[in-house]
Amino acid sequence: MPKKISVSSLLKLIDKDVLDSIRIETNVDYKAKKLSGEVVLKLVLMSVLDDTKVSLRIMEKVFSSTMFKLFSGIEKEETIRFSSISERLSSIRYEYFEKIFQNVINLSKPYFKDGLKEYNIRQFDSTSLSLSGKLLKKGMVNGLKNKEGKHAKTQVKFTIGLLHNLPSELNFYNEQKHLGEDITLREAILKADIEDNEIVVFDRGLKKRKTFKEFSDNNIFFVTRINPTKSIKVIEKNILDKEVKTETLKILSDEIVNLYHEGKILLKVPFRLIKAESIATGETMLFLTNIVEMEAGEITDIYRKRWDIEVFFKFIKQHLHFKHFLSYNENGIKVMMYMTMIAAILILIYKKLNEIKSYKIAKYEFVEELNMEIIKEIVVICDGDPSKIPLSNMV
Repeated sequence: MPKKISVSSLLKLIDKDVLDSIRIETNVDYKAKKLSGEVVLKLVLMSVLDDTKVSLRIMEKVFSSTMFKLFSGIEKEETIRFSSISERLSSIRYEYFEKIFQNVINLSKPYFKDGLKEYNIRQFDSTSLSLSGKLLKKGMVNGLKNKEGKHAKTQVKFTIGLLHNLPSELNFYNEQKHLGEDITLREAILKADIEDNEIVVFDRGLKKRKTFKEFSDNNIFFVTRINPTKSIKVIEKNILDKEVKTETLKILSDEIVNLYHEGKILLKVPFRLIKAESIATGETMLFLTNIVEMEAGEITDIYRKRWDIEVFFKFIKQHLHFKHFLSYNENGIKVMMYMTMIAAILILIYKKLNEIKSYKIAKYEFVEELNMEIIKEIVVICDGDPSKIPLSNMV
C-alpha cells in the first residue's frame, strides 16, 4: 500500500537550513571539534530509533556505522569514544534541541486536526524516572530511607501536555518542591498557551481546589476527576432525562456547586459536578469541570480522552527507551527529553497519515524506510559499485 507521507518528507521538518539557523542562534558548536549539534542530533535520533537498549556504548557503535556516516555526512575516518559522547551530552547547549523541538511542533500542527466539535483537547500528565542516588546527584527523593538513613533512589519528573496527541508542552523538574502533582501540573498548565477553544484534561493527582479556581480565573476550561467528598455546597441541580448513559457510564446527577478549600474556605466560584456509575464495575465517579454548555455525557467522554496520554507514555518508554538515563546531569537529561519527543512526533505523524494502527509497527516501518533512503543514497553515490563509496567498509 503506497504511503501517504514518506520519511524523507518528514525529515524536512529538521532540514539543514533549519538546523543551521538554530545552530547560529544558540552558538551550539562553540569550541566543538567532532560532535557538532547536528551530528549529536542525528546520532541521538538513530540511537533512540534503534531497537537495542540505548546506551553510550551503543551510540559509539552507531557513530562508527556506514549508515550513520552517510546519514550525518561525516568522514569515514572519524571515530568517537563513548566517554566523549557522555561529556558532550553533559555540556552541549540543550537550548539547541529545545528550539528544534519547538520548530518541529509548529510545522507538525497542520498534520493533526482533531478535537470534539469546536473544541480541541489538551491532556496533561507527568512521569518520573528514578536512578541510584549515587549516580543522579540532583533530584527528588520519595519513600523510606535505607539502613544508612539515606534515600537509595533519586528521581526527576517530566510533565507533558498533548495537543492533537502531539507532545506540545514539555517541562523538566528535579527539585524536591515539585514532587507533588499539585505544584508541577499547575505550573505546566498555567505556563502553556491555552487557547479559548481548548479544554485541559488532567487526573486526580492535581486536587487543590484553589487551583481549579485559578484555572477559571484565567479562562482555562478543564475537565478532571475528583475523589468522593462532602466538601461541596450544591447551588443548583441540573435536570437529567430519566436515564442518561454513555458507552461506559450511567449518569447519576449533574450539579452546580461551590467547593471548600482545605475543608474550611468556601470558594465562591461555580463548578459543575457530574456523578456517574461505571456500567462494567459499578464504581461511582465524580467529574469536575467549569464547562456549562455541554451535555453531561460529553463531559465524561472528554475525560476519557485523558487515556491518550497514558498510551503516549507507554509508547515512549517501551519503544523510544524513555526510561533509561544516558547522562546523569540536568543538561544531558534535557537533551534526551527533547530528542525523544522529536522522534516521537515524526513517528506519530507517520503513523497517523499512513493509517498504521500499531505504534510498534509504525516505528518499525519508519526505521525501515529511513534505512532504505540511506541505501538509495549509497546506490546513487556508487552507481551500483560499493567500492566507489568514499567511506565504505563494505569491500
